Amino acid sequence: MKSYFGSGVTCIYLDQFAASNLLDNPPNELWQKTSDLLFKRLKEGRIICPVPPEHFLESANKNRASAFAMDKRFAEVGHGLAFRLEVFMTADQIIALLRGTPLTKDSFCNRLARPDTLTKSGAFEDFKAKHELLKSQIDEATIGQNVVREITRKKKFSAVQMAPILSVLKKREMKPFYDLLDEVINNGRFVSKGVKFASGEVIHWADYVMQVLMAHHNMTRWEAVYLKDIVHRTGSDRIPCLDIRHTLTVNLAGEHKNESVNDHIDIMRLSTGLPPADLLFTDKQRKFELLQTGLAEKYGTKIFSGTSADLHEFYDVLENL
Repeated sequence: MKSYFGSGVTCIYLDQFAASNLLDNPPNELWQKTSDLLFKRLKEGRIICPVPPEHFLESANKNRASAFAMDKRFAEVGHGLAFRLEVFMTADQIIALLRGTPLTKDSFCNRLARPDTLTKSGAFEDFKAKHELLKSQIDEATIGQNVVREITRKKKFSAVQMAPILSVLKKREMKPFYDLLDEVINNGRFVSKGVKFASGEVIHWADYVMQVLMAHHNMTRWEAVYLKDIVHRTGSDRIPCLDIRHTLTVNLAGEHKNESVNDHIDIMRLSTGLPPADLLFTDKQRKFELLQTGLAEKYGTKIFSGTSADLHEFYDVLENL
């Protein structure tokens, strides 16, 4: 147990499928029984299930009544806490690494502004529009690489042949951030560069993280030098959010898989949920990838999917808390 949320408190990450089945409408007796035990452990103060920010994006695709009901119950099992957005969590992890400070509950979570976020005027429609925009941007950004993966899939490159390619790809994922560190070291500042889509220009992830580091955490030039050295030697391996994001993204390439909006939402979820969670629900394919890449073991998280066997095991774990 990681104990970020207090001694004896188990942090459970619920993906949208598990949340729907446990908090909204359990589809069978086993899910209902597990839901009842989950709320029992909640009242005993033994568990916490913070709300992932992606929950709001995905709930906007449900019908209103179901989305509103689940939203309130999720806030309840989260004790009013929500996982922070990936960019802020990433920046906190970098600063903790640079300054030798421990990660805490506040590194991973914020208080929910209200227990019924989706009922706020216009919120449901706003999250629905954001989900549709995200889908269009991801479709646009991945069209070229998905064509390439179609070719590599047909050629059936072996894992041995793909290994050096994946190593290069993982380094390439970190290059935009590495280049920004050079700018900060040389100039004491950096120029933000947007990413252009048909729908408009958005900030690049590396620029956003750097903005938070400079404006919120007051990262110094000497800290930028230290960080550049860490990144040069270890890439993103010592920055959990980036490590998980880059490993899973590169793994998709290694498996020659096309990328979709659901893949990116899953990666956003796992990048923020895996480090603090003791127990984590995701789909069957993502569970396989977390085990295959060694990420589950590295971050000490027990992974469950929605299979009957996994749900029985999860129930047994809850019973023994």
